[in-house]
Amino acid sequence: MSRSAYVVLGVAEDVDPAGLRDAYRKLVKTEHPDKKGGSEAAHARFLEIQAAYEILCDPKRREAHDLDPGSTLETEVWKKKRQAQLRRRKMRLRKLYAD
Repeated sequence: MSRSAYVVLGVAEDVDPAGLRDAYRKLVKTEHPDKKGGSEAAHARFLEIQAAYEILCDPKRREAHDLDPGSTLETEVWKKKRQAQLRRRKMRLRKLYAD
């Protein structure tokens, strides 16, 4: 994946925080996995949007992203996917032991 966080969110590189937040909220409403049938691809897209927003909100992470866009976003998306996997596994274990 060599896409930039700016491309993922559909914003210009000089976007202000309010514009960034508005673009993120708009995408979250339209791209939520529950609205897209809950497919794995929809979930991956949603995690990519979340990661892009978190990178661009933090000035230090945004600066690192501007230096190496593809690598920074790819690493962040991988972290998000791993966190989601761990949450799902934890929920499955709770259900298993609750029965």
